Amino acid sequence: MTHHDEIAAELQALVDAEAAIDGAAVLLRVQVPGEPVWRHVAGGISIGGTPATVDTTFRIASITKTFTGVVITQLAAEGRLHFDDLMSRHLPPEHLDLVPRLHVLDGTSYGEEITVRQLLTHSSGLFDYAMSEGFFGTIANDPGHVWTPREMLEGSIVWGTPHFPPGRGYGYAYSDTGYVLLGLIIEHLDGRPLHQAYRERIIEPLGLSVTYLEGHEPHRGPELSHPHEGHLDCSVIHGTADWSGGGLVSDVDDLATFAQALVDGRLVPQPWLDQMLDWRFRTLDPERHSPGYLGYGFGVEARDLHGRLFRGHRGHWGAWMHVHPESGVTVTGTFNQANRPPHDIVRNAVGTVVSRGLVGGGA
Repeated sequence: MTHHDEIAAELQALVDAEAAIDGAAVLLRVQVPGEPVWRHVAGGISIGGTPATVDTTFRIASITKTFTGVVITQLAAEGRLHFDDLMSRHLPPEHLDLVPRLHVLDGTSYGEEITVRQLLTHSSGLFDYAMSEGFFGTIANDPGHVWTPREMLEGSIVWGTPHFPPGRGYGYAYSDTGYVLLGLIIEHLDGRPLHQAYRERIIEPLGLSVTYLEGHEPHRGPELSHPHEGHLDCSVIHGTADWSGGGLVSDVDDLATFAQALVDGRLVPQPWLDQMLDWRFRTLDPERHSPGYLGYGFGVEARDLHGRLFRGHRGHWGAWMHVHPESGVTVTGTFNQANRPPHDIVRNAVGTVVSRGLVGGGA
């Protein structure tokens, strides 16, 4: 048995173990430059359903934030905005009425102080509508509801309270609300719908054949796998529910292509790429982050995996996209589950190739 076959057997065992927990589709892709690509699958399109394949598509959820961060950074490189501009300077006029209401803390409105950089780095203090009882209650009552950005933003106002004044306090509160605002800024400055901006700036130039913004574009590629909360099939939730914060569908190959193109500088030129990838550790409670988490840039995590600095993002439905810029190793996949984190399968997959000396040493 060759070393490639040995690695394949180990990676398939990881995928099989995850699928054995509940039967949902588990997909894993590992690429090491100079080696054949490992692509593995187990489980069904839905629990107990048609078997998934290595080409099965899936909702990538918050990995979408990296795409949004790329477009915002491209706009900065084009001179269309500056990261420290006030958010309100670049919002569409029809949404400016939200600014004084979005961030009210102890009777004081801070909406006029929020900058583009703070939206990108989750340092605005904005309440995350997507983590509220009001949001989940709306979905439970009408899972097929077609969401608009304004509904998400109005929800953030009535469903919760901001965490701290912009750029102050402990300085980090993950917020889909902030990324919805970035989506509106993209549409206003780019003069076209968000899905077209993604397509013409990222998807088509990179040849991402199955990636699309759900609810705004037709489905592409093989059958979409079903995301789950435990055994609850959540595929009935309309794809518009998170938009620029988490609305894209993709597959393991497209995500690997995107991740590598990002760190190679094929999407964002220097020195703006350096700013996008610059990460800071900001948190209220370190235990709220999964093992290996180091910090956050502009829609890009920094994560330590076996002593190597990987960049990328993870998504609510158990999706992951990680790339090691130094060696070019990429690890992408999903297990279509929101009720457990993907840290173990990602770390074990990276460990499988590290143990054979296939990943460059150090960060």
